[in-house]
Amino acid sequence: MEKNMDNNIVFIVLTVAVTLLFFTGCSGKRAYKVAIGFQKYQANLTQKETTILGDLKMVYLENDVQSDKTLVLIHGFGANKENWLYLAKELGDRYHIIAPDLVGDGESSKPMDLDYSIENQAKMLHEFLLNFRDKNLVLVGNSQGGHIALEYAYKHRVDALVLINAQGIKVEESVMDKLGREKLEEMYLNVCTVDKMKKMMEIGFSKPPYVPDFILKYLTEEKCKVSKLDRIKYEAVLDDNLSLLNDMTLKSQEITVPTLIIWGKEDKVFSLKNAYAFNQYLKNSELVILDALGHMPMIEDAEVTAESIEKFLAEMK
Repeated sequence: MEKNMDNNIVFIVLTVAVTLLFFTGCSGKRAYKVAIGFQKYQANLTQKETTILGDLKMVYLENDVQSDKTLVLIHGFGANKENWLYLAKELGDRYHIIAPDLVGDGESSKPMDLDYSIENQAKMLHEFLLNFRDKNLVLVGNSQGGHIALEYAYKHRVDALVLINAQGIKVEESVMDKLGREKLEEMYLNVCTVDKMKKMMEIGFSKPPYVPDFILKYLTEEKCKVSKLDRIKYEAVLDDNLSLLNDMTLKSQEITVPTLIIWGKEDKVFSLKNAYAFNQYLKNSELVILDALGHMPMIEDAEVTAESIEKFLAEMK
C-alpha cells in the first residue's frame, strides 16, 4: 500500500513537471529540478557544500536525524547523490544520512587534471568525512562506489560496510568484456543522444523506470557535457584489457568489519559470481540476493533494499 502510494506521488510530480513544460514553457531542466526537489523534501534532505584539499568543492545531502550510526551513501561511476533519494526516504527517519557528489561528479568540482584512481577517490572521501570524525560511519556503496568504500575501509576505520552490486573484484566475463572496449566506451563515454541514454538505462536496470523524453533530453545533454571527463575517470580505473587497476581481491581478505553484500540478481554489469566472491573474501560478510532487480536495486526497489540494510544494522547491536 505504502509503496503504491509513493509511486502515485512520483507520478503526480511527473505530471506537474509535464504540465510546467507544456503550459509555461518550462525546460526539461526545470521540470527535472522540480521532481528532484520534491524527492529531497520527501527524504528530509538538505543540500550543503564544503571544500577539501584546499579548493575542491564537495556538494552533499544530509538529514538532521540524530542516530548512533551515520550512513554515507557513495554513488557509482558517472552518477550522483540523487541516486540515493529513494533509499534515503526509506531509511532517513531512523538514521543520520550523508550522500555526497564525489569530486568529478554531480555538482562537486570537476577538474580535468585530477587523479581519479580508486585510491585517490578514497583519499578525497576521507578528507570529506573528516568533517564527521565523531560519527560511527557505515559506508554504503553502489557499483564503483562500493569499490571506493572497500579501499576506504582497507585504510581507515569504519563501523560497517554495505556493498550494493559493487565493483572491486572480477571473477567472470561481464557485459563490459562482452561488449569490448570500443563499444563500451561508445555506450558509457559518448552518451549524447536520448537513444544512447535509454540503452545505458537498459543495462543499469532490470526494468528501466519511466522518464519522460523531455527530461531524458536534459539528462543526456548534461551527460554529454562531461564525456571528456568521464573518459579521464574511466582510464584511471580500467586498463586497456578492461581489468581493474586496483583489484581488491587480496585487500578484501584483510577487511574484517561487518559487511552486507546486496546483489540485484539480474545485474547486467557485474555477474552474480562476483557477489559470491565478495562473500568468500570478506571474512565478516553476509550476502543478500534480490530477485528480479538489476545493477541499482536501491532505485528499482528502495523498500526491499532498505529492509535488508535495517536488518543487518539491527543484528550488529
